[in-house]
Amino acid sequence: MKHIRYVLFLLLAIGVLILYYTNVTVERNKSPQRLLWNHHKGPPPSVEIHHLPAPEWLKSYTSTSLTIPSLRKAYPSAFGYQDIWTLPTNATTSSFKITNYRSQFSLCDTITVEIVARDVSNRIKSTGGDYFFANIYDFDSRASSPPDGDIVDHQNGTYTVKFTLRWAGTVKVTVFLVHPSEAVNSLRRVRDYFPARQIFIGKFKSNNQTTKTFCHVTTHMYVEHFENTSGHVEFCNFTDSKTGSPWFCIKPAGFPCSSYEQHSQTEKGAIPILHLMHPRERRLFERPVRLHSFGANVFRVTSKGPTRSTCLPHKLPRCIMGSNNKGSAPTLGYYYKESWESFNCKLSHFAIREIKLCLQNRVVYFLGDSTIRQWFTYLAESFDNTKFGNRYVYNANYRMGDDIWRSKDNNITMNYHHHGFPNMIKWVNTTDMHYMANMIDELPAHTGTIIFLSIAAHFTITNLDFYRTRLLSVKQAIKRLQTRNADVPVFIKTANTRDMDLIDESNWFLDQINGVLREEMAGMNVTLIDVWDMTSCHWTMFHVHPSEEILKNEIDMALSYVCPSIL
Repeated sequence: MKHIRYVLFLLLAIGVLILYYTNVTVERNKSPQRLLWNHHKGPPPSVEIHHLPAPEWLKSYTSTSLTIPSLRKAYPSAFGYQDIWTLPTNATTSSFKITNYRSQFSLCDTITVEIVARDVSNRIKSTGGDYFFANIYDFDSRASSPPDGDIVDHQNGTYTVKFTLRWAGTVKVTVFLVHPSEAVNSLRRVRDYFPARQIFIGKFKSNNQTTKTFCHVTTHMYVEHFENTSGHVEFCNFTDSKTGSPWFCIKPAGFPCSSYEQHSQTEKGAIPILHLMHPRERRLFERPVRLHSFGANVFRVTSKGPTRSTCLPHKLPRCIMGSNNKGSAPTLGYYYKESWESFNCKLSHFAIREIKLCLQNRVVYFLGDSTIRQWFTYLAESFDNTKFGNRYVYNANYRMGDDIWRSKDNNITMNYHHHGFPNMIKWVNTTDMHYMANMIDELPAHTGTIIFLSIAAHFTITNLDFYRTRLLSVKQAIKRLQTRNADVPVFIKTANTRDMDLIDESNWFLDQINGVLREEMAGMNVTLIDVWDMTSCHWTMFHVHPSEEILKNEIDMALSYVCPSIL
């Protein structure tokens, strides 16, 4: 009897395994064809390698192990040793006031806000350069707005901010000191002196043995110490053969370079930028603080008529692709009742059914960092809630892609893939790392294709020259794509604001990166989805991955260009 039970159990287990294998096979057969990106590795002699050069101060240093203490002693300018300030800007003593304050304003009026920066001794600063965020809010109306253009720095410790009053209700002004000018100077110095601050890990595997080593976009990388390359350290060169984008790993002893299998941000995270600063500098970086107002900062806004509750032109033009790409960053809109209202063109706010109609018979590619993956995920999950399609993740690490969502009913296919190095994702296969320019080159330029790009967030750990070089490779790929089919729409999303207390990925770094992005893409046949204002003034405040309320408005903006007449 015991033997019979054992045989029956064995037959049952075999049956379950056969059923499982059959189901898996069927599911794989149902999945859409994966777009196989080519993997370009190793530079031929004809390719220009866009090296991130060593900082000038490092080139003459001959020590093999460049420790932080020895560098501080030898190169004080690199570590902020000069006493270049007296007392920094202090958020507690600094203040703002509405210079034309009244208890009641009319819709479309303008208010002027003056910010006065003071040090801890309450003395007005004699220089400018402080980094502020200023907004107006009305939580009852779920409304908020950034300033009318940039905050004007008078270079004498005072700043001017203007706001047009866009809705009727109770409005409050808020001003944050994100970084005092002295902290901005430190960030700028660290960015320029240490253009490779992050730690990246490469995993090599050979003959059933594995080891880890350090990798970066330059051989002058900061790990526990600086590695000098004057004959003392051997590197594996994984520079991309098509774009010339550099990537190097310290070659592990006994492992061939071809055994490089996996990439990761270090398990410990980024090298804290504060380690590269003098102790006195570190005290400059506190959590951003709201300034107190000198006088009232809350007032009423009344409507000019019973049917008008917002201040917008009566007739805005339709959104035309490429029309917003001028290279500058004016205030682009404001929130009212949780919806973003644009000054440039008439935005539509799409329900799921309308998004289906807009994307019907289209193939949509989302290429770039996790903030564009949010768009893909938001749409895929919204569609799945309506039992609308199927999603297929081809890699164990979904953050990289390929991630494909497909609906046969409406003939919609969406694809997501992350961009290549530098990449702050933990443990991904190196064969899944693909540069954005190469992916664009390999996309089919068919009618019905839409491309959304985002390439900013992972470049705070390099300098602006390196980022500009990477953008140039993307620009050239876009031009080649449009030579194949000029009607393929290309959208580029800017960086959004992120957590206010981050220093290594400071909003000041991202703001600078956005400036380069707008400048380089100006005049290109692309549509810029500028989300900086949309995230900086929203009531959910600052997160590296914006809230669903913001995502919905970002996607509505993009689709208003794709399908301006669907509503």
